[in-house]
Amino acid sequence: MIGKHGTPGSSPYLRLAAVVVQVSLAVVASANAQVVRIADNPAKTAITDDDRAKARAIFTERCASCHGAGGHGDGPAAANLKPKPIDFHNQNWQKSVTDETMTKAIIFGGRSVGKSGQMAPNPDLEDEPAIVAALVEKIRQWRK
Repeated sequence: MIGKHGTPGSSPYLRLAAVVVQVSLAVVASANAQVVRIADNPAKTAITDDDRAKARAIFTERCASCHGAGGHGDGPAAANLKPKPIDFHNQNWQKSVTDETMTKAIIFGGRSVGKSGQMAPNPDLEDEPAIVAALVEKIRQWRK
């Protein structure tokens, strides 16, 4: 299409559409960069005492009903789940899973890492890398 200024695509609507597409791509790229940053570097994330406190509260509110307060996979909802929730004290499981995989499961749910879809995603934590890292740290402490 030749615009009134004699150049292809010079219509104000086409220029606006191009800007909208560019902004949309920038937003998606930024969101993907955040996901990669969280998933690829959980060990490099600085964790404060406040982050640990928030992670403990989140674990109690969202995770303990299935994984149990002590992380043994024996929470009150676990009896009705198949497969059963992970026992975080299981040394074989601890050796088999990376921090990156745990991070992805916490944020995007079990299905995102090829596990049970019954583990709900926590998309609100996607922009909270230190809290997610503190949750991973908490889970790792049970390997001892």
